[in-house]
Amino acid sequence: MVKKILKHQNFICIVLGVMLALSLIPIFIISGYDAAAGDDYNYGAAAHQAFLATGSVIAAIKAAWGTVISTWQSWQGTWFDCFVFCLHPEVFSDSAYVIVPYIFLAMHFVGFLLLSHHFLKERWQFAGNYWLQIGLIYLLFEIQLVPSQKSAFFWWVGCVHYVMPMFMAILGIVWGDRFLMDHKAKDLVLLFIVSALMGGATYPAALLLPIALFLLWLADFVIGGKRDKRNILLLIPFAALVAGLVISMIAPGNAVRAASDIKDGADPANGILDTIVSSFTMSVKEAVTVFIGEKGFILIALLLIVPLTASMFKLVSDKSLAVSHNFVADRDYEAIKKVFSHPILFVVVMFCLNASVYAPRVYAGGIVSSGYVNFNFWTFFACAIGIEIYLIGWGMLVAEISLRRKLVSSEDTDGAHDNHVVMGILSWTGFILLILVIAFTFRHGVKKYTDYVCMEYYLSGQADDYKEQIQLQRRILSGEGTEAVVPEINNEQGPLMQMPIVSDPDNVDNYMARIFYGKEKVWAIPRDEWIEQYGETYGVSQ
Repeated sequence: MVKKILKHQNFICIVLGVMLALSLIPIFIISGYDAAAGDDYNYGAAAHQAFLATGSVIAAIKAAWGTVISTWQSWQGTWFDCFVFCLHPEVFSDSAYVIVPYIFLAMHFVGFLLLSHHFLKERWQFAGNYWLQIGLIYLLFEIQLVPSQKSAFFWWVGCVHYVMPMFMAILGIVWGDRFLMDHKAKDLVLLFIVSALMGGATYPAALLLPIALFLLWLADFVIGGKRDKRNILLLIPFAALVAGLVISMIAPGNAVRAASDIKDGADPANGILDTIVSSFTMSVKEAVTVFIGEKGFILIALLLIVPLTASMFKLVSDKSLAVSHNFVADRDYEAIKKVFSHPILFVVVMFCLNASVYAPRVYAGGIVSSGYVNFNFWTFFACAIGIEIYLIGWGMLVAEISLRRKLVSSEDTDGAHDNHVVMGILSWTGFILLILVIAFTFRHGVKKYTDYVCMEYYLSGQADDYKEQIQLQRRILSGEGTEAVVPEINNEQGPLMQMPIVSDPDNVDNYMARIFYGKEKVWAIPRDEWIEQYGETYGVSQ
């Protein structure tokens, strides 16, 4: 099994790449139906009106900054996220929102492939395309299993608040770790920029970045024995992040939002100790009940990684054995063996890192959007893969001690070769059967996976209905007059976000649509009733 995997690394990457590309087709299909909704209207209103009035992007950006200040005072302090909220594509064109899924899919790809390449190829120096295999498996499964498609691909506000900060955190972690390795000024400058902006992003990402970098520095300091004084320069980007975070945390609007959350049932933690304990508890509970219990195919992903990783460590071991036959110490082997010599410590660190991103959620009382659950899922999945790779490496490097002695002291026999072939066949058979068992056991969860949700929405005809309805709504809201009555739209729109205009003009969703289109009053009536009264004017019939 090991030799076949090593021999066909490129072929494995091609197969995984094709599978990933095919899995994206349903997302690409639905992207053509994507449209702004709810909070998009709210945050983009001032920028949209400024752009309509002047045709100037600069004017829109200035108006967006005004919205940030107003939001900071009245609702929440995450100033950088809010700024990007305000500049969604529909601010500039009512047909441009369809690019939203492509923007955030690009962040998924660049972020997680960069993370895989850095740690597996650059830091741990695994040969070949192993890093790409792991990155493609991660992308294939995280895209399909993500808890909320809305906040992962299709809804600007949800994606900006969670996909973008995760992407930024990964960039910061990679640049920070590169600085620890090479101490290049470029990496420090890039880390400073992303850290300053991260201070104004969603809180779990603002915690993930400094905690991860601290752990990487600590590993180099304690395990690697590195005492480079230049590492103290990392305090500069850390100070920038803290400054941005302070601006975010002192926002008067945070108290307003906290009060609203408490009214809706939030139960804030009782101090720091309760936050820490509850974060660990919630991270374990959610991993078991949601990320594995409801997303059981994640076990297939972890299972697929086993033979790929075992093959890579076998390659490391074989290279070391070849060197040692010439009575020369293999320094690379000894170095990587040292890295993988602390399994308990590594598992504990990954467990703590995963739990840390739950702290803001616990502290605020548990009332969060679906995008936060996505963020937790991505972090858990990455930590789980890291633990799996580390434990396999530790096990194989420790076993390699006895294996070396056997290979050096005796030659392989024909009988041993035959047994090896039989064991290989049995291993592959058992491996495939185990995948089938997992697939059968967790088959019911497939209906919530991305491709199923997207294709069900499309094939049912609901996507076409929604597109027609949202285009009509845009025509009405963009028309003359200070008031607009629109036909009702279904709130359930599959993977797309929809916060529909309702009959009550004072409803918050009506308010958000009203200010985006510059109206004084907006409301909805039943579709049949609307067609009877206004259908002829807009060329709409039953």
